[in-house]
Amino acid sequence: MNLQPKLELACFDLQSAIIAANSGVHRIELCIDYTQGGLTPALEDFRILRKITNIPIYVMIRPHAQSFIYSAEDVRKMKSEIEIFSSEGADGLVFGALNAEKKLDMEVNSVLLEAAGLLPCTLHRAFDRCPNPFDALDSAMQLGFANILSSGGEKVVLEGVPLLNQLKTASQGRIHFVAGGSVRSENISELKSTFITEFYHSSAILPHQSKASESEIKALLQNLK
Repeated sequence: MNLQPKLELACFDLQSAIIAANSGVHRIELCIDYTQGGLTPALEDFRILRKITNIPIYVMIRPHAQSFIYSAEDVRKMKSEIEIFSSEGADGLVFGALNAEKKLDMEVNSVLLEAAGLLPCTLHRAFDRCPNPFDALDSAMQLGFANILSSGGEKVVLEGVPLLNQLKTASQGRIHFVAGGSVRSENISELKSTFITEFYHSSAILPHQSKASESEIKALLQNLK
């Protein structure tokens, strides 16, 4: 399997997204609030970014960080946001809903995927909260997610590579994996040699900083070659 590795950058503010776009990343995941792991971004920020770049933009749809369990009102809001961002030119969407047993909520995810229409959707790291990743994989494929963003259940994705390789084998190519979780320029070469996939996911935010680092992005891209 000969894939050209690509970099998806999680951007938690417009400034970081502009830095990413100007630095040559292959895809942007637009969200806000780094400390909470990403929430739905402001529509105006998306509109500005959409005007200045043709790089694919996937939009995070996550109304709160309390959990991945959503109320009926949460779901109505998420469905509306999906429809709005889709109409404004999003290239993909990123979300995931769990039930009280920490399994994928088939009903809620179905509603959100239906709202997304033909746009590819990434199941975010709610996947890593599921107690049985292979059951979660089956559910994600049944639902119709295009991608799964995962660290293999570990804080650092390099430690989750064994599970990611098992999941990839089990998927039989029916879904794509995006490898994320403390991906940095100093470890991305080892990651790509141990887990082969199309997209690697990083924020490029260095310690004690809050914005994406242009130098770190360029180092990530260089080490992906």
